[in-house]
Amino acid sequence: MKAVFKYLLAASVFAGVAVSDSTSFSIYVVGDSTVQTYKDNVYPQTGWGQVLGHFFDASRVSVLNYAIGGRSSRTFIEEGRLDEVKGKLQKGDYLFVQFGHNDRDYSKAARYVEPSQFSGYIQKYVDAGQAKGANVVLVSPMNLNGSRNVFSTGSNNYDARGMMQTVAKNNKIPFVDLNMKSYNTYNTTYKSMPDYVTRYLYKKLEKGEYPNFPDGVNDGTTHFQEMGSMGHAQMICEELEDNLKSNTNLSADAKTALTTLVSAIKKRYTIKVKTNLSNYNGLITQMQYFPAGSPMTLRVTPNGQTFEKWVDDDCNELSKDMIYYGFKTKARDITYTAMFKGGAACTPTAHGSEDSYEDGPGSSSSSSGEIEAKELAEDLCSLDAGTDAWPSVIETYEPEIADGFSEANHEGYTGKGFFNFDNSAYSKATFLVTSDQSAEHARVLIRYSFAGSANRNMKVTVDNGTYDVEFKPTASWDVWDTVYIDDVWVDALDFKVTFQSATSDGGPNIDMIAFDMKDVYRTGCKTAREKQGPVSIASKKMVPAPRKNGFTVNALGQKVQNVRNQSDLRNLPKGNYFRY
Repeated sequence: MKAVFKYLLAASVFAGVAVSDSTSFSIYVVGDSTVQTYKDNVYPQTGWGQVLGHFFDASRVSVLNYAIGGRSSRTFIEEGRLDEVKGKLQKGDYLFVQFGHNDRDYSKAARYVEPSQFSGYIQKYVDAGQAKGANVVLVSPMNLNGSRNVFSTGSNNYDARGMMQTVAKNNKIPFVDLNMKSYNTYNTTYKSMPDYVTRYLYKKLEKGEYPNFPDGVNDGTTHFQEMGSMGHAQMICEELEDNLKSNTNLSADAKTALTTLVSAIKKRYTIKVKTNLSNYNGLITQMQYFPAGSPMTLRVTPNGQTFEKWVDDDCNELSKDMIYYGFKTKARDITYTAMFKGGAACTPTAHGSEDSYEDGPGSSSSSSGEIEAKELAEDLCSLDAGTDAWPSVIETYEPEIADGFSEANHEGYTGKGFFNFDNSAYSKATFLVTSDQSAEHARVLIRYSFAGSANRNMKVTVDNGTYDVEFKPTASWDVWDTVYIDDVWVDALDFKVTFQSATSDGGPNIDMIAFDMKDVYRTGCKTAREKQGPVSIASKKMVPAPRKNGFTVNALGQKVQNVRNQSDLRNLPKGNYFRY
């Protein structure tokens, strides 16, 4: 048997088209946060582009994921990301395209796409791919959690599905209907278990379930856990196979290319999951169909029963954890059993031998960014500076790149100091920031000061959103005030926070930024955070700062005087940072 199991043998014929299993190519993936690749420190959050590579023969196929959160079909192009992908596409490669989630968000003008314009933007991806001799596959956006399909026809819906299907038909290329496939799965197959969809597939995590989210997270509408995205990758493969069998609209070239693509899909095995109880009524992982070497999670949420362990079909104990993750599937059909106290004893289940296979990598992630993150000293990381109301404090001393000076020559600042912009309409400061969480309506606080009689307004960009922020004078350079930005979209990824002056006076002195969500920090603070480990907000302990000559003195020995607007800052850190 060959080392790598393939659906098709060399020079076999599928759907009347001869293909060779030696053909190699790359799949480039573009899309939004439901597709992108996430870091290990936000596991189990995962996008389908992150795991798609597990479904393809790694000896022939490389999957490169360029998807990034917060982008629509328009903004992905405007930021130059499509041009970057186009520059790397080679003849015979594949371009998978999924947009719609951010396009329909009319509350965010920066990324919203009028329905009348959506098809035109999708066509730009088709044109870009075909100009390089690549094969474009359009993927409709998966359903949001709930019974309503917002990406189909209907009142107040955004028919991304229908518009993408029309573009695919007009160009005679494959259309992967992930939208309807996921809608039917969530609302038919799992209709009687909505909690399973929310808690096992979408990203709604209870406190203590995963170490990366010790306090839990309620993001059960849009984003997905690994098993949810693995399911989407499985649906995409099924849709590709169905296109080859039944899509009569494909051009001859598209059918030939699709035949090659489908020939590289790995064999999938049946993974059954059961309990040893005859009357189990809690949640449990459902049957899956994954290739060998895929990441797998076994999970139960009992309803009064006492869980003991997971075993395989040879009755070998695997784990005593109700959530058992981080292992790879075998190259055979297999059955896993959740053993409960009082249930039947384990009896081995007959099974075949394991096929030989080579475990290749999943998808790799690629994203553009001209500023390289550098490791920052711990005194720039504000590791324990947050509170329940403002858990994440960003020290703005020493931006990654800026026009101005990092200073500490005025009283009342927090942390190590503040940033002083050049007096110019072109002054700019950029901070590289990472969020391990996502939020649709985050709030951002900016602490600042400057003397004068005129405003020093700025454009502040947080990830993909740009906001016009009004900064009013604070009476003196030693008096600090706060402004807020509401309804900020934040994805779990690396992004930039940029200040751009709007007047010839430049900007105010910026002391710090705070987010009303957890786990947002300077990108260069990753090492310091890893050393500290996950910290529950409830466990954070502020050390009161000592007083010296009538002033509060922070941990660096710097004097901190009273703030100007105490009501605005009542929820910010005391002790090392503020005195009231």
